[in-house]
Amino acid sequence: MPRRRITQTDVAAMAGVSQATVSFVLNGSTPAGVRISEETRQRVLDAIRITGYTANPAAQRLAGGLAQILGVFTYEATFPRPSRDFYGPFLTGIEHAAERLGVDLLLFTSAPVEDGRRRLTREGWQRLGVADGCLLLGQHEHRGELQHLLDTNYPFVFIGKRGSDGGRLPYVGADYVSGTVRQIDRLVALGHRRIGYVGLRGTDQPTLDRVEGYRDAMKAHGLTTRFVELEDTAATAAEIVEQRFTAVVVAPENHPEELADELAARGVRVPDDVSVLLLGQPHHLRRGGRAWSGFSVPREEMGARALYLLSRLAADDGPRRERDARRPTAVTEAELHQVLACPDVEGATLAPPGRTAR
Repeated sequence: MPRRRITQTDVAAMAGVSQATVSFVLNGSTPAGVRISEETRQRVLDAIRITGYTANPAAQRLAGGLAQILGVFTYEATFPRPSRDFYGPFLTGIEHAAERLGVDLLLFTSAPVEDGRRRLTREGWQRLGVADGCLLLGQHEHRGELQHLLDTNYPFVFIGKRGSDGGRLPYVGADYVSGTVRQIDRLVALGHRRIGYVGLRGTDQPTLDRVEGYRDAMKAHGLTTRFVELEDTAATAAEIVEQRFTAVVVAPENHPEELADELAARGVRVPDDVSVLLLGQPHHLRRGGRAWSGFSVPREEMGARALYLLSRLAADDGPRRERDARRPTAVTEAELHQVLACPDVEGATLAPPGRTAR
């Protein structure tokens, strides 16, 4: 369980000095008549480094109380682009939850970009201290940064299932495993036996979970797993025809509309000849496009649930006299790791085996 945040009192105890001395060292100045030796100053700095203490300007201004501000940090660009709106539903759920809780949101956008993704290094740690806690989301997080947040007891919640040493990392994720298993069950119930998995097998958690669900379900039905991992959509369509699949499950980021077009160009129709189930709905639907069968990811609910959890962790971290009765603390071990069900979508791309099977 996340512990309380490191305070100046903890730093003072480790350094063997008063809290006032710690404050003087942090502020870089001392009042008239007060002298701090270089040895004492270095002990304080060493204690700050060891404990990972980060000053919280907002909390200092409120004399140790909560600032009623919760942060949001994303490892990729946040606002929608013309072709992609991955974060939109998350942010909608977060905003609605913030309104109900009566807290303000602070979007952290100034973190430096390193190797194509944002990093919390350097001044990023200090900036997080403005908020009582922070939501983190993104497909390319930095594990070392998450571990640092755990080690310094800063309240945070990751949106998306994530692992950590000792299972201490709080998250609200989607149940891709069970969702994928159900799609295979749907196909088998209709008579499909040659079912392929289309998509690159990366190391991100959603992909790992989808592959796990596919493997488990195929094994449970006594069927052979078959993967198509080609990046080129035309080559993928050709492989589906070559493998004589009657159905495929596809991650939504693998351009399902373009894939269906390529299949049609080869005389293979969806779903008459091959059923296509998406393991999560597309971020943007093509105008006049297909109604895809599969499951959807409850991104808006994930955002809301994550903010509720963060609010409770932050309240538990602050002084008891400042806690809001609307946000009970007592976070259980199970509540730290929430996985939400992915509801099935009926769609129009699922049918019994057709001409290809015959």
